[in-house]
Amino acid sequence: MTISNIGRSIFGFFYLISAGANLFHTIHHAEYLWIICLENVRFPLQKEFLERVIIPNETIIILLIVLLELVMGVLILAKGIYVKIGLGLGIFWVLGVAQFLPMIDVIGHITLGCIQVLLLRETYNETVFELIKSIVIR
Repeated sequence: MTISNIGRSIFGFFYLISAGANLFHTIHHAEYLWIICLENVRFPLQKEFLERVIIPNETIIILLIVLLELVMGVLILAKGIYVKIGLGLGIFWVLGVAQFLPMIDVIGHITLGCIQVLLLRETYNETVFELIKSIVIR
C-alpha cells in the first residue's frame, strides 16, 4: 500500500468516525460547538450568519454535516474519480470550518487541506477495501 493510499484511508475513516461523533455526541451538545464558533468569528457577517441561520437550525445543520462527512468518507474510500470528489469536498470542508476556529486550529485545518491537495495528485484504481483484502489474503 502506497503512502497516498494510507493517507486517503486515514482521511476516509476519519470522516466516517467524525460523522458518527457528530451524530451521537455533537447533536446533543451543540451549545459547546456554537460557543467556540462565536468566540472565534473574525467578521461581523460570520457572527450574524451563525446567530440567525446556523444556531436556530442546529439539528438540521448538524445532520447535514453528518451527511457530508459520510459522503466524503465513502467517496475517499472508493476508487477513481470518486476519491478525488471526496478529497475535493474534504478540502472545502476543512477550510470552511477553519473560519470559525481558534488560530491554532486554523493552522491545523490548512495543513489538512494541503495534505488532501497532495493526495489529489494520485490515481486510485482500487478501493481501500480491495487494498486491505489484497494485503490480508497474500
